[in-house]
Amino acid sequence: MSVRFGLAYDFRNPREWRRPWTEVYAGIIDQAVEAEAMGFDTAWMTEHHFVEDGYTPAPLPLMTAIAMRTKTMKVSTDILLMPFYNAIRLAEELATIDILSGGRVMLGIGMGYRDEEFAAFGQTRAQRMKRTTEAIDVLRGAWAEGPFSYSGTYYQLNGVDVTPKPVQPGGPPLWLASSSEAAARRAARLGLHLLPQGDRAAAYLPWLDELAKLGRAPGDYMIGMIKPCFIADSRNDPMWIEVSERERYRWGTYRPWIAAGQPATQPTSGEPDPINQSWFVGSADEVIDKISRFRESIPVTDFISWGCPPGMDPKLMLPRLERFARDVMPHFAK
Repeated sequence: MSVRFGLAYDFRNPREWRRPWTEVYAGIIDQAVEAEAMGFDTAWMTEHHFVEDGYTPAPLPLMTAIAMRTKTMKVSTDILLMPFYNAIRLAEELATIDILSGGRVMLGIGMGYRDEEFAAFGQTRAQRMKRTTEAIDVLRGAWAEGPFSYSGTYYQLNGVDVTPKPVQPGGPPLWLASSSEAAARRAARLGLHLLPQGDRAAAYLPWLDELAKLGRAPGDYMIGMIKPCFIADSRNDPMWIEVSERERYRWGTYRPWIAAGQPATQPTSGEPDPINQSWFVGSADEVIDKISRFRESIPVTDFISWGCPPGMDPKLMLPRLERFARDVMPHFAK
């Protein structure tokens, strides 16, 4: 199976490297347009709220902006924090973006894990699973032909007919982020594509097991992962040194969030088998080999790299993206 390659964007603008916000947004959108011309398949928006560096809280307008500047690139989220959305309104907005883009929308779904976000939206983390699963049901009902009704804890709908419908029959493909056995099995039961992270024994293997129990073939689903790659002339490549500095900032901010949310994403299943989501760095041949070996463990269909490290001018990344597109991506287009 061929592999698709995409770029993830969080639009972060840290204080130590701060530039005008209009410049940050325009530069990243311009980069996505250039990346499409290079052959990248997808652009993925992330989401968090109330972060000092402006981590994007509004992925849908950014998906729209990129969709309107591109012709073939699919736009998605990795991930949208589903509990914070009204599913009917979300169904309408995604259908509209799907129409505008000619059917190029996908949706990566997560449940969130930062208590401060839930508090600001008037929710608790204990509600997140039920809110998310009901919202998925509502999206599918809203995108089906004709009116639909639904009775749940958070949604009571009677004869609602969302129009216009998306271009894609049944609506945009849905992905679910998985970092626990419960989430992995939930993704399988709901028939969702998978965005595993954390531990392979928890986030991926139970998904396979649950699909087998349901009589479904894993090959019918996509598996996506943020696994960034960088073509470097050496470990002392000045460009890589600058990128790695910015990436240390990124992961430094994630660590306390993940630690605080850890009780909600455990337990793991089986022996620990961490999924390595750090950067693949090296020559084109070395990166090709690393991707191939990685896919022996998890047959990822969609590799997603960070398009622009926090605070960096997106133009500076273009030559390295071009080298990756020219020297690595064709190897996996079979």
